[in-house]
Amino acid sequence: MSILSPFRKASQLFGLLMSNLHVSVIFEREIYQGVLKSTCLPFLYCHSCPTAAFACPLGVMQYAAGTTHSFPFLLVGGLMIVGLLGGRLVCGWICPVGLFQEVLYKIKSMKITLPRDPTFLPYVIFIVLIVVLPFITTEHWFSKLCPVGTLTAGIPWVLWNPVNPSTGDLTIEPGTVGFLFVVKLIILGIALWLFVSAKRPFCRFICPMGLFWSFFNKVSIMKMEVDDGCTKCDACRKKCPEDIRIYEDPNARDCIRCLECTDCKHVKVIGALPISANGAVTSNINN
Repeated sequence: MSILSPFRKASQLFGLLMSNLHVSVIFEREIYQGVLKSTCLPFLYCHSCPTAAFACPLGVMQYAAGTTHSFPFLLVGGLMIVGLLGGRLVCGWICPVGLFQEVLYKIKSMKITLPRDPTFLPYVIFIVLIVVLPFITTEHWFSKLCPVGTLTAGIPWVLWNPVNPSTGDLTIEPGTVGFLFVVKLIILGIALWLFVSAKRPFCRFICPMGLFWSFFNKVSIMKMEVDDGCTKCDACRKKCPEDIRIYEDPNARDCIRCLECTDCKHVKVIGALPISANGAVTSNINN
């Protein structure tokens, strides 16, 4: 385990805490709609989760495409700044969905190796479910089908189903849970099986946020570097949550900048603080 691993886990837990600040939902029994809901945290989570206090970036994108037919300049600009600073660093260090996948992967089970080459699926999901279908139907289709939303929002609300104090009605009206919810459960079941069986499949093949930041890995201030002494022993791949070989392309789009591979003396971070073996800061800051 890299010396940075405990700090990364703590940072991921902080992200989980920040995305679930609305603990007073136990008493209020309705989705928080206060001032924080006009702000997005820079990672994927479900804004309809009972304890969610912030808006989901992907939800805002769908709202802009389907309801206002506008471009969310402020949101995209903020996300671009995050990407230019660290590429997919948020994916590796803060996103609670990534933490959830890493925890489930530790469950003893038969493991499978998914293709490492990037696929067109994330592009299709982004274009169709976040832009085109919301624009045509005004419905948030990615949010409807997202397994994270089903797990953290759909199932909790259906099982709890409190009386809304504002209206006096049940949160989920009788008879409204139907075929779509069954489809959502099937998608969630497949996703959970993959989370247990493969390394971060959601991040690698589905997540639109990961796709967005992947384009910044090669141009961000923070970059990865592998020196000429690398023997290609594949120790980096064993540690990598994304199952990649860092020496093939140190700034590949699917690298989440978790820095687990810096446990190897031949791998370091350049651009900000150069970090190499065991997370130690090196002195060649001009590299």
